[in-house]
Amino acid sequence: MKKIFVITLLFLSLFLVGCSKKFYFEDKYYGGNGFINLTIDKYNELIEDKESFGIFVYQPLCVASANFEEILNSYSVSNHIQFYKMSFANMKETSLYDEVKYYPSFVIIEDGEVVAYLDAESEEDEDIYKNLDEFNKWFTSYVELKEVNSAGFAETSNNDSNPDIEVKLDDVSYSEDKVNIYFFWGNGCSHCQREHKFFDSIKEEYGKYYNLHTFEVWYSEENEKILKQFAGKMGDEVEGVPYTIIGNKSFVGFDEDKQDDFIEAITSQHKNSYDVYFDK
Repeated sequence: MKKIFVITLLFLSLFLVGCSKKFYFEDKYYGGNGFINLTIDKYNELIEDKESFGIFVYQPLCVASANFEEILNSYSVSNHIQFYKMSFANMKETSLYDEVKYYPSFVIIEDGEVVAYLDAESEEDEDIYKNLDEFNKWFTSYVELKEVNSAGFAETSNNDSNPDIEVKLDDVSYSEDKVNIYFFWGNGCSHCQREHKFFDSIKEEYGKYYNLHTFEVWYSEENEKILKQFAGKMGDEVEGVPYTIIGNKSFVGFDEDKQDDFIEAITSQHKNSYDVYFDK
């Protein structure tokens, strides 16, 4: 009888500890927002390095995936936290497919191990896909969020995640009436070309609110260095362009859905804005 009691007590203790334990993602995922495209090789590298992070698993041309992506993007922006994004076809070629059989899904990984994921076939997970508050309850039952400082960035425990800018930009100045926009692009990138056209289209109406500084990174090692330092200070891990910084907001990629966000960032921050280059 005593033996049974001890075993039961031990099991209950382990259960309670396991249920109450929450953890942080790596510092680099806090402070930015949006999605980082995840390749198979990068996924395997993250698992081998035992990192903690989140993955949105989606299927192109899937309405359910598109709707869930809107929920995740809103959550990412409002909480200053970045997630990876991987297509279901690529996911099937990884160890993730041993557990996640349906799309869309969101997978939480701690120290290289899957600790939770959403099941698109489960009625219990249905509300989490559709409601921001329900997703928050589920997500924060595993992962700790971080407080946001006055500059709009999440506080991190690693000072190296917010390094000083070492490069020198002679043609960039600070204005109290205009926000500096730092636009990193690649020659031949179609999305970058669309973003160039977007800035041309809003220049007449909104040009008085911003100064645009562009950096081509595919053919310039110096500009690539600037990208890495700026992204590091913003707390972003950027694996491709376009990448844009407007005040204390950063954007990975570009499409029509981001246009209003760009304009809102410009108009709301053109006065005494935070500047990734000038603010130490």
